[in-house]
Amino acid sequence: MQPDLSLDIETVKANARAWRAFARGALYAVVKGDGYGWGVRPLVKALEDVADAYCVSDAEELDELRKHTQTPAVILGSVEPDRLAGAYRTGAQPSIGTPIELEIAQHVFESLGKPLRVRVGVRPAAAWSGLSLAEISTFAPALAKAGASVQLWTHITDFERRQAQIETFQAAARTLEAAHVHVESRDIQSTFPLAADGPVGDSVRVGVGLFGATGGFEVPGVRCALRVTAPVIRIERHSAGTRVGYGGTMLADGETIATARCGYADGLPKALEGADDILSVGMQYVTARVSRLDDSETQLPLLDGGSDLDAFAARCGLLPHEIVTAFGNRARAGGVSVEV
Repeated sequence: MQPDLSLDIETVKANARAWRAFARGALYAVVKGDGYGWGVRPLVKALEDVADAYCVSDAEELDELRKHTQTPAVILGSVEPDRLAGAYRTGAQPSIGTPIELEIAQHVFESLGKPLRVRVGVRPAAAWSGLSLAEISTFAPALAKAGASVQLWTHITDFERRQAQIETFQAAARTLEAAHVHVESRDIQSTFPLAADGPVGDSVRVGVGLFGATGGFEVPGVRCALRVTAPVIRIERHSAGTRVGYGGTMLADGETIATARCGYADGLPKALEGADDILSVGMQYVTARVSRLDDSETQLPLLDGGSDLDAFAARCGLLPHEIVTAFGNRARAGGVSVEV
């Protein structure tokens, strides 16, 4: 007996459409980390008629993406110079920041007979690709001389200081324009800043939002796409003073509790203990008050279309991204097929 870990792909589709309507601009679907653990292929099949582009982390992820779609792609991380030309030729836009990378881009676009279009990042923090404001000022003359149109982008890494990061981005855009560089598009927001502030820029990158997370902000039509249900093993009434699990909650009164098959080995965070009538989480089993069971009392629903994914993650002290990837990786390791 195993827990049911699945992804409602129709909800993923509906979420993508909801985000696109909310953003009122181009939607870049983030499918990095092998589709947040759920697989690139099913996500691409679900999103192909909605997404304007896909975002991946590196050249290896681009190779996997190209097995399933030729839709334009963005590479968020660094790409080695010897792989840049190949990435451009598949319709992907890596982020560049050196004269050598610009020269490679020039040769490729000339060979294709297309105007030069490159992606340049404004680096928001260490470990992210892109350039500082000073480095952009230094790079701008080379971009202008090459006649490049620039897709300027950044990533908001500090939610509380997002306005300052946006101002730095805008200063970078002004610097490029002052050097007579054409800034053709501005890509600033990912899921949570978009949900909090509404659209800023020409496109948005939505990843965990495809699964139903919004950062706690209201986005019409976005629902939890994860389905996690634990089959009930037994239902028992215990006397007051009984401890549940490994030194866990002590029952104050005689209570009837259910033991169900799902634990942290299946991706269920142990930190969920004590929240929402969940009494204990072990490696393979979870106990809960019977009030949490479905009407048949044979299943313990943990996540479904009516769940608040952000609130669930907050109760666990985790990011929604961690919840989505943990269940996704476990589902695929267990042979769950996520197909459209």
